[in-house]
Amino acid sequence: MLSGLVVACGGGSEPVDPAVAQADAGASPAAQTPPGTTEVLAPAPGPGTAPPPAPAPEAAPSPAPAPAPAPAPASGLVTLNASNTCGLSNFRADLLAQINQARQTARSCGTQAMPAVAPLAWNDRLFSASAKHAQDMAQNNHFSHTSLDGRTLGQRVTAEGYNWRAVGENIAGGPSSTSAVMQGWLGSAGHCRNIMGSAFNEVAVSCVARSGSTYGRYWVMVLGSR
Repeated sequence: MLSGLVVACGGGSEPVDPAVAQADAGASPAAQTPPGTTEVLAPAPGPGTAPPPAPAPEAAPSPAPAPAPAPAPASGLVTLNASNTCGLSNFRADLLAQINQARQTARSCGTQAMPAVAPLAWNDRLFSASAKHAQDMAQNNHFSHTSLDGRTLGQRVTAEGYNWRAVGENIAGGPSSTSAVMQGWLGSAGHCRNIMGSAFNEVAVSCVARSGSTYGRYWVMVLGSR
């Protein structure tokens, strides 16, 4: 784990409740020493589904039947700009290149061998979902897959008009570059499995910076398929 990096992930597609978080002993998002790693390995709920009890944290994501057509988004899509890319140049191109470079090579994510998989395409609706969640976390000094208003990943993605079949999310706090956040995610078993997931064919990543917040920079990667 990189010093100063907090990473978390949730992936999958079955309509179940987010799994219990696992944290390094003695570490929490509020820690002032180098923060620990948090992993939420959970499928995201589909729209309008009452969540059953949480699965084991190591449950692998798998595709599910497509939900009913999603309603049109309530507001316009957030587009790529300096405020949701932490002011980093070539943000989209650099991340997409690094993600697809990782996916083209078989690797071990923790103890699980992951084969090489097809590249991902950037999706603007997934970007809007990621940017709004990164902004929410930065603005409210909050670090979680669940929004402060209680919305889950699946609900946030659906609200952007993305009719998903499978959806996953990685979040991170602290990294100052695209290469640093990717190194942290690929070095963590759960996040690595999301990045290497064959169930996904689209992706977007955002980064929102806020001075005075716990981590300074809040990163969100959302992966999906339709």
